[in-house]
Amino acid sequence: MKRREFIINSILALGGTAMLTTGCGKKDIIRQEGQVVKRKFKDLEIPLLGFGCMRLPMNGEEVDMAELDRMVEYCMEHGANYFDTAYMYVNSMSETAMGKVLKKYKREDFILADKSPIYKMTSRSDIRKIFDEQLEKCQVEYFDFYMCHNINKNTYDIYKNIEMYDELLALKQEGKIKYLGFSFHGTPEILREVVADKQWDFCQLQINYLDWDVVKAHEQYDIVQEKGIPVTVMEPLRGGGLVNLSEKAMQKLKENYPDETPAAFGLRWAAARQNVITVLSGMSNLSQVKENIQTFIDYKEMTAEEEKVADEISKIIQSQGEINCTACKYCMEVCPKGINIPAIFALYNQYKITNNNFMFKVYYETLAEDEQAHNCIKCNLCNKNCPQNLEIPQLLANVEEEYKKVQNLERK
Repeated sequence: MKRREFIINSILALGGTAMLTTGCGKKDIIRQEGQVVKRKFKDLEIPLLGFGCMRLPMNGEEVDMAELDRMVEYCMEHGANYFDTAYMYVNSMSETAMGKVLKKYKREDFILADKSPIYKMTSRSDIRKIFDEQLEKCQVEYFDFYMCHNINKNTYDIYKNIEMYDELLALKQEGKIKYLGFSFHGTPEILREVVADKQWDFCQLQINYLDWDVVKAHEQYDIVQEKGIPVTVMEPLRGGGLVNLSEKAMQKLKENYPDETPAAFGLRWAAARQNVITVLSGMSNLSQVKENIQTFIDYKEMTAEEEKVADEISKIIQSQGEINCTACKYCMEVCPKGINIPAIFALYNQYKITNNNFMFKVYYETLAEDEQAHNCIKCNLCNKNCPQNLEIPQLLANVEEEYKKVQNLERK
């Protein structure tokens, strides 16, 4: 055993904390036995794994509070105490659910992030009113991290017109926000304007090894890094798309790293970016929590060879025609026909991976008739709300055309 490893293991055996320099200019990793690794951010030690509260466990139409309580308890026991919610998450139930679960813990023992629901606001006076509502739902007196939610080409002017930043800065000065930031789903050009315009403590970007090039995540990351703005990562597994890999993509992973799960590989890839302070995972059950926490207890930095394999897997996925949808459901908020757009795209993507005509037809027909693609009236409201800038009506038409082909094949 090398001398450095001996010293570290000795400290950990005594229950102490070791600060490990990751090298290559990367931020220091803080390790403690039985706990997820952390990184230093200002006056906080942030777990490198954060709990994204967008896909909570469900019991029918309601949040499964018993399962959520078990998940949060396991997180707290293992140092994964960063929770990221938002006004509209889980049909506007996420904040309330998290408030009920977190109230049994001391406020200083967990880190809570929330976001401003721009679609609910028409004037500056709305900002504080809704902010206070969010505090009440979450049963807290302040937010550690608070964001202008979903800045993009359609929302940025609204944020500026209602003076969102100025009002949130006032709330920060009052001690109700510790760190002020924004989440972003726009173009690099808009991002440059956002970071040039105001002073931000952090930002939240969609970063994963598929979107790194596909939706210019790399360019966005470089823009904020140049400004010295730390990043919290959303969609590191691309809405589950990097967990359910195609056979060819999975083969590439397993032939190189047979003991690695797709989830662990994707999370570690996102966490390896040197300007990242936490990686959010939208966990839906205790099993996922345990797997992800173990990944960050046993955390290993990505090697150059692993980075190369990630790029190869990305190219495999792209070659199979996957629709770049992360299932955020923002499109469904504005669809006048109630089309289940994320489900349609997920079924189509899986079909493109498996090429199983029969299963595509079967699963597609499990959607209610009024949720299916043929109901699209091409109003284009979904396009304006899509963080990925997808041409949704055209893609829906493509899926419908593919479905009809499968129907015709079955009839022959």
